[in-house]
Amino acid sequence: MPSSTAGDTLVRLARTLLRDVTGLTDSFLAELRSVEPYAHGAVAADTVRADARRSLELVLRLVARLPVPDRIASVSADVGRARAEDGVPLEALLHAVRLDFRVVWQALHAAADEADLASLVVEGPRVWEAVEQHSMGVLAAYQQRVLEMARAEQDERVRWFARLLECDGRHSDIRRQVATVLGFDEHASFTVVAFPPDQLTALRTAADRLTTRGVPLHMHERSASSAVALQLPARGRGHPEQWFRGIRCAVSPVVEGLADLPRAVRLAELALYALHEDAKGPTHARDLWLAIAAGELGEYRADLERDILGGLADLPDGDVPRVLEAVRTYLRTGSVARTARDLYCHRNTVLNRLHRFAGATGRDVTSSTDAAVVTLALHARPRP
Repeated sequence: MPSSTAGDTLVRLARTLLRDVTGLTDSFLAELRSVEPYAHGAVAADTVRADARRSLELVLRLVARLPVPDRIASVSADVGRARAEDGVPLEALLHAVRLDFRVVWQALHAAADEADLASLVVEGPRVWEAVEQHSMGVLAAYQQRVLEMARAEQDERVRWFARLLECDGRHSDIRRQVATVLGFDEHASFTVVAFPPDQLTALRTAADRLTTRGVPLHMHERSASSAVALQLPARGRGHPEQWFRGIRCAVSPVVEGLADLPRAVRLAELALYALHEDAKGPTHARDLWLAIAAGELGEYRADLERDILGGLADLPDGDVPRVLEAVRTYLRTGSVARTARDLYCHRNTVLNRLHRFAGATGRDVTSSTDAAVVTLALHARPRP
């Protein structure tokens, strides 16, 4: 049979069906009753009917080679966007859309007489192509809307977290809204982990993994550093050091409630700036307090170093590294004997170097007061 004749038959049958789109719509809705979540009213019945009618008319007009009015041409995009907003799963949506083929094909078959059946079989793929054109339009619009909603949701999360930081957690209304938008418990325990820019990819990977495990969190990204605020499990404090193992980052102390979360963010960032460049994994702020304190001296760091350590300039240049090595090791161990063992030298050599340091600086590191200020000065002093 010539394809032109078969095509003419399909056009004639499709135009016949256009006279009873209401009947086709009823047939479609009967099929849709078994499809979740439509079966339980996820979308208003009137909306489903109106969209189904427009969708079926679109398919029939494409098959019948008729002009498609704007109100019908937009149905694919309208349905895709609306179902994304309704929260209908994509798989369920596409299944519903492709029911159009079954409904239209069955109606075409019922409208055809015996002489038309062969033509219908030949031109059947055109019906499927029309349904697929509609389906692809729905899919594209759905995915675009999901992306837009995700961006809007993220923008809202960023805005509210910024407001929490701006008010320093003092405003209860903002705390409540932040809890709602970010999915946090306002009174839960939190910690913040800060990361340098070169660890951002690793941070996102770890954050995705934690989200999958159900850990509530928020990514706070900035150009100089990024941080993730984590709500800790109700049972136990959780272990951020394990969650971010192998990633260079700084971990804040645990704080109770959103009111104290801004302080944890600031402290995590300060700890990050104090983090030694050789750090290979998470370092807790509790191990960085001296470096944090030295960093907070700001412009006075040089004054502290000069006041406490300036006398070392009177020693021969070659002796200063050995003297400082003995001082640092003693401050770390608190023991002359252990310092000697760690430095592979005699205890008298250690005592001599400590005495030389005291003579040059006026600070005896075996005294707790002098040890504290010398330790701070050493942290303020750039390492060679």
